[in-house]
Amino acid sequence: MEEKPNFRTYTPAVILSIVLFIGVFIAFQSAKSRPSSIVLPGGITYLGPSPSPRISPISQSSHIPVSSDAKWVERKGALFPYTFMYPETLNLGMFPNDPYDSLTVFYEGTDANANIFFRIEDLNKLNKSSYIGKPKEYAQNWWKDYAWKGVANVSEFTNSKGLRGFRAKYLNEKGETPYDHVFFEVPNRKDLIIWISGKLFDQPVLDTMVDAVTWTK
Repeated sequence: MEEKPNFRTYTPAVILSIVLFIGVFIAFQSAKSRPSSIVLPGGITYLGPSPSPRISPISQSSHIPVSSDAKWVERKGALFPYTFMYPETLNLGMFPNDPYDSLTVFYEGTDANANIFFRIEDLNKLNKSSYIGKPKEYAQNWWKDYAWKGVANVSEFTNSKGLRGFRAKYLNEKGETPYDHVFFEVPNRKDLIIWISGKLFDQPVLDTMVDAVTWTK
């Protein structure tokens, strides 16, 4: 006689399968919403802005090429609620457990540690609390912790997203100002500064990125 299936035996298995399916689906959707970038191996760490940089600011004179018809895409912060637009052809990377939410660019023949171009500078963690609420003064004195020789000028501006920023030009050993540094004050967080370096990019690329920076309150 043919035995009838025992549905009581199948029911837990069916429930378990449904639960697993839901879990995988949620994980997939979460992964899709995260920024697309490479995380550097655990053995490579970035500890944040250092008063003793290993790379001179004039060590790289050429810019990473970006095609005029490159597609621009949105980048969201991993730890902080910033966004900006960047050329999709740039191979962005991030550092594991980095409290500054730093971004670098991987490019053949260059050092990823020297290619950091974006980070959130926490003035308390950097022992710069005296600059809290003084973003322009911070931009005017930032160079003193690095291999620059002085500040040429600092100009204030507001980007298209309404963020107040300061564009600084620092002097290298030859008395030149090879590229811009940009500092944005963070709305309602006077202890945070958005720092952007123009070392890697042609001026139009940098300007487009800077103009698109925003912060979700």
